[in-house]
Amino acid sequence: MSSTLPRFARSTVLLVSLAAALPLLPAVTPLAAQAAAASATTSQPQTSGNEGKRPIGWKARADGGGDMHGGKDTLSFVQMTPGFHVTTGPASIMWSPDSTASGEYTVEGSIFLFPTNGRDQEGYGIFIGGKDLDGATQQYTYFLLRNDGKFLIKRRNGAQTSVLKDWTAMPAIKLQSGADAMKNDLRVAVRAQSVVFSVNGAEAVTLPRAQVAPDGIFGLRINHAVNSHVVKVSRGK
Repeated sequence: MSSTLPRFARSTVLLVSLAAALPLLPAVTPLAAQAAAASATTSQPQTSGNEGKRPIGWKARADGGGDMHGGKDTLSFVQMTPGFHVTTGPASIMWSPDSTASGEYTVEGSIFLFPTNGRDQEGYGIFIGGKDLDGATQQYTYFLLRNDGKFLIKRRNGAQTSVLKDWTAMPAIKLQSGADAMKNDLRVAVRAQSVVFSVNGAEAVTLPRAQVAPDGIFGLRINHAVNSHVVKVSRGK
């Protein structure tokens, strides 16, 4: 797959840029539950009649959950085949409650980053191990990239965060420049005693499983004022 956004997807970007930003609450009530997983779990949205709208069954939460962005918290998070388009106000997580994983598993995310206008220090990526995501004791581990070619792995526990791997340069990260979007593929492979984080097929780091705490919900984390298109965030065997 090309590392630039397909022509038919690029032609629809104007639709997203004109859409009104949706209000972001600490947790957005899902419209309907997604189908339960069988041999593999995917957090791709349902598609029937929902183009240009909030993905069915998903929730969203901003960091802090308060008045943080020009008097209001805003998020544009809409279904746009293939996948969905995300333009953040405050840094936010997005997830489907049905997207759970435990034991040994992999989660993969393919994300296009649109022109950053010089804001190359804002991260985007995926999270695993989510628990109580719309509550006061939220927990998850997130794996982010940013457009200066660095990655980060961090753990959230309630209002506190801890760094598992600080921002580190990685040549495999593809950088966005000019007018075209650029795609990076993130992968987290959870094993019996370890967790392997990879970008575009290259290993970034391996951490002890106990440190990562990977069992739970998986989803997206997109930091402040990032324009992106998520082709997929899904679980494999």
